[in-house]
Amino acid sequence: MIPVQLTIQGLYSYQEKQTIDFTKLTAANLFGIFGTVGSGKSSILEAITFAIYGRTDRLNLSGDNRYYNMMNLKSNELLIDFVFETGKEQTAYRATVKGKRNGKNFEDVKALNRSAYQKKGNEWMPIEAAELEQAIGLSYDNFKRTIIIPQGQFQEFLQLGNKDRTQMMKELFNLGKFEFYYKVTALESKNNAQKQNLEGQLQQLGSVDAEQLKEFKSQLEQIENELKEQNTKLAEYQKSEEELRKLQDLAKRKSEAEKAYKSLQEQEPVFKQLEQKVSRFEQCVIQFKHLLDGVKLTSEKVQTREKQLLQDEEKLKLQESEIGTLNKKLEVLKPAYEKREELKQKADELGRLIQMKNLEQTISKENDRLQKGTQVCSEYEKNLEQLKIQKQELEALIKVSKGKMPDLELLATVKNWYTEKHLLEKELPAILKELEENQKATSTLQNSVVKLLAEAGIGKLPEIEYSSIVQILKDKTKTAKEKQKVLNEQESHLRVKAQLKAYSENLEEGAPCPLCGSVHHPDVLKTEDLNDTLLKLSAEKQANEKEQEQLSDWISRIN
Repeated sequence: MIPVQLTIQGLYSYQEKQTIDFTKLTAANLFGIFGTVGSGKSSILEAITFAIYGRTDRLNLSGDNRYYNMMNLKSNELLIDFVFETGKEQTAYRATVKGKRNGKNFEDVKALNRSAYQKKGNEWMPIEAAELEQAIGLSYDNFKRTIIIPQGQFQEFLQLGNKDRTQMMKELFNLGKFEFYYKVTALESKNNAQKQNLEGQLQQLGSVDAEQLKEFKSQLEQIENELKEQNTKLAEYQKSEEELRKLQDLAKRKSEAEKAYKSLQEQEPVFKQLEQKVSRFEQCVIQFKHLLDGVKLTSEKVQTREKQLLQDEEKLKLQESEIGTLNKKLEVLKPAYEKREELKQKADELGRLIQMKNLEQTISKENDRLQKGTQVCSEYEKNLEQLKIQKQELEALIKVSKGKMPDLELLATVKNWYTEKHLLEKELPAILKELEENQKATSTLQNSVVKLLAEAGIGKLPEIEYSSIVQILKDKTKTAKEKQKVLNEQESHLRVKAQLKAYSENLEEGAPCPLCGSVHHPDVLKTEDLNDTLLKLSAEKQANEKEQEQLSDWISRIN
């Protein structure tokens, strides 16, 4: 089996429609599916398995919940469309799975519809879903073991029993054709026994004479004639028997209908009583139902109000108890509250004392810093005086050295001149080579222009009049385009004639005309065969198009 294309929508982690083109992957004869855990690798393989076999080993194996677990929670539709090729002739098959979620019940996912197709020519012909398994030649279990091994089940594949392993090998390599030994020996012994039995019967018959054959033939003819007569009588008897059976069926149906009619007549008073009860029930419903409903509603309201009253009473008791506790706390805190002004004054005084102590500490710290700063400043002033003396000495040395140095501008200009000279010497051979190539190109271009002029039918012109050559070629291009327009009109006219000829040839007396609808055709259009003229016109058009292309090429080359 070679996968061709897989389309998934609404399956596990694939919410949107995704299409995988395997032709690009299988062209390299080897490809892989990579991704992190939960990215959807196993979902691709499971989609292929479910499309072919309609089975899956993930989550629930069967039941309604399986389809709910398979569908993406954000999707309302599920789609699997798998195209693959298999067999010696690489026949194309297609398996589709479709399903929808119940709009009224989110957890209700209806059974998925599976369908299978086989490609014949350019059309997909529907087939049974079981034929896909026959085409692949593998059962579901062996397909899992050989083609798609689920995660953590490779050990099971290695530890298969003898029976399962032999069955899998038979299906994989078509080994069933080598197991006919016992069947062949049994058939051979059975045929030998039948042969001996027939030989014994032939020996009992003895020799056969020609006179006996004639007698047997005459007896056979008599028996055949009698058989024909008996067959005709049998057909008549069968017809009469069918008619009698029909009568018997009608009689049975009549008796059954009479019995049913009697039973219904016996049940008539019961049904009348039921009808009276139903009518009385309907009257009671019409007259008293709304009153009963009102009584029920009022009783329910009364019960709810009573419950609310009980709840409000409990809340009131709780609030009264809380008020009592709060009053006790208030009595305890009241004397302290009355002395609050004295406590505020004491607090302000204590705060001022704390600020004063903090300020004293900061003043002592700042005095220490000031002393250290004055020492550092005196040291910096000494260093500054020494540096000023060093600066004066260095300025004097600089003046002396400047008087001894040459002119810097002159040195810079000389340096630039030498660098430019060096660069020009490097570029000179390339420029000379380019100049030679340009001279060759100009000579070849002049020769090609002369040839083009000769091809275009223009005489040799001086170099100043090359612009006039381009104008001549443009005029020729314009005339060629006008000619092309005329040829197109002629071709369309001839094609209309050819179409009219085809219509006239298909006209039949009594059949309606496709153009005017008339049934009678007295004067049918008769024209000559236009295929030759159309071919000539198309050849002339092609030649004109080539001429236009050549003229545009000439113009571009001359420019």
